Amino acid sequence: MAFMLYAYSTGYFQRLEAWVYDIDGNPKGLLVSASDNKIRLWQQRRCITTLVSPQDIVRCLSLSTDGAVLASGAVDHSILLWSVSQARPIRRLLGHRGIVTQVYISPDRQWLLSQSMDSTLCIWQLPTAKLIKRLPAWNTGFSVSPSGQLAYCDRQANLTVIDLKTQAVLWQVPQVPGKPQFSPAGDQVAWIDTASHCSVFNSLTHQRIVTFALGAHTNWNISFTPDSKQLLTSKWGGAIELWNWRQAKRLTQFYAYTLAGVEDLRFDELGRLQTAGNGSIRYWDLSSQRLLFSIGDGAYRKVLLNWFTVWLVLTLTVSYVVLGSAHDPTYAQYTILGILTLWSLGLLLVVDQVRSWLERWALGGLWVMVGLTLLSFLLYYVAFISLVTLPIGFYFGYVYLLKPSPTRWSNSLLPLGLLLASTFFVFSSLDDVVFYLSF
Repeated sequence: MAFMLYAYSTGYFQRLEAWVYDIDGNPKGLLVSASDNKIRLWQQRRCITTLVSPQDIVRCLSLSTDGAVLASGAVDHSILLWSVSQARPIRRLLGHRGIVTQVYISPDRQWLLSQSMDSTLCIWQLPTAKLIKRLPAWNTGFSVSPSGQLAYCDRQANLTVIDLKTQAVLWQVPQVPGKPQFSPAGDQVAWIDTASHCSVFNSLTHQRIVTFALGAHTNWNISFTPDSKQLLTSKWGGAIELWNWRQAKRLTQFYAYTLAGVEDLRFDELGRLQTAGNGSIRYWDLSSQRLLFSIGDGAYRKVLLNWFTVWLVLTLTVSYVVLGSAHDPTYAQYTILGILTLWSLGLLLVVDQVRSWLERWALGGLWVMVGLTLLSFLLYYVAFISLVTLPIGFYFGYVYLLKPSPTRWSNSLLPLGLLLASTFFVFSSLDDVVFYLSF
C-alpha cells in the first residue's frame, strides 16, 4: 500500500492500456502520446491530461511548438485540431479518404500537413483549416526542414522537395519508394527505401553523399541524432540500430522492446531518446544504451512484480520450513496467513491486468469489497476473508481516483473510510482472525 501511494503521487501508475502509435513533444518538455482513441499529455513523467477523442483509433499526432494546439489523425480518415488549454477539439478537418498516417503543425502554426493511405499529402492553412493543395504521394511519410522545405515521395517514387509556402518544387531525385528525414539543421536529408537501403543527400547541393544497406527486417522509423553525426533506425522485433552514416558503419544495436515493434522514436529537449511501442514510452541514454525510465506501463509494473517475486520466494521458503518442522499450530496458522496474503496480492495483479475496462466499475467494486469485509466480521469464523477484500478494495479505490475530482473524492470518502477502519480492526484482532484459518 505504501508503494501504491508513492506510485500514485509520482505518476508511475499512469498506465497505457494499448499500443502507443505515435508521440510528439515541444521544447518546453510537454509530451503527447496516442493510444487507441486516447491522447495523453505528459509533463515531467506525469500524465497531466487525458483527451478522449471522438475519432476512431488515433494513429498520429502533432503538437505545436508553443504547446497550445494539437492535431490528431485517425483511422476514420479525419483530422481533429485540439485546444490544449481547453482540452477539447476545436475543428474537424475532412479531406482524406483513407487512414491518416501522419500530421504535422509548422512551428509558426501557419500550416498543417497530413498524409493518408489514400496516397495523398494535404497542405492546410491554419488557423482557417483551408485545404490549399493536395499532392499525389506514396504513403511513406514526409519530413519538414527548419527552413520550411517539405520532402516526400511522389507517385513516381521520386524524392521530392518543395517550398512549403509557395508549393514550388525545389529539387527531385529518382529513388526507390521510401521515407525522407531531414537532419536537425536541415542540411542533410536521409532516405530509407523499401529495399532497406539508406541514402543521405546534401539538401543544399542535392547531391547524394552515401548509400548503404541496413539489412533485413528494417522498418521506416529513422532519425538523426541531435548533432546530425549519426542515424537511428529500428527493426521489427524491437531493435534499434545506431549508424555512423558517413562511414556507412553500424555502431551498436539494442532492444527497446522485446518482440514488439518500435512505433516512433524522437529526441526530447534534453537530448534523451524517446521510444514508443508496446504499452509504454521509454527514455534512453543513447551513449550507453541504458534505459533511464519508462512512463505509462514499465516503471511501476517492473517494481511491483519485483517486490511480488521477492515476497513469493521468501514466503514459500519460510512456509516450507515452518510446516515441515514446527509442531505449534500457531506457526501453521501464520504460515497459512502468509500464503493467503500472497493470494490477495496475486488477485490484485489480476485486477490490474484488466484495469483498462475497470474504471467504470471501480466505485461499485469498492462498495462490494466493503460489503464483503463487513459481512466477514458479522460471520466471524470467515473474518479471514477480509485479508483478501481489504487490499483489493483499496485498489478499486485507487482506480476510481485515477482521475481526481471533488465528486470522485466525495463518492469514495465513505467506503474508503470504512476500509481503513476495517484495516485497524483486523490488525487489532489478528490473532482471532488467524485462529479460524486452522478450521
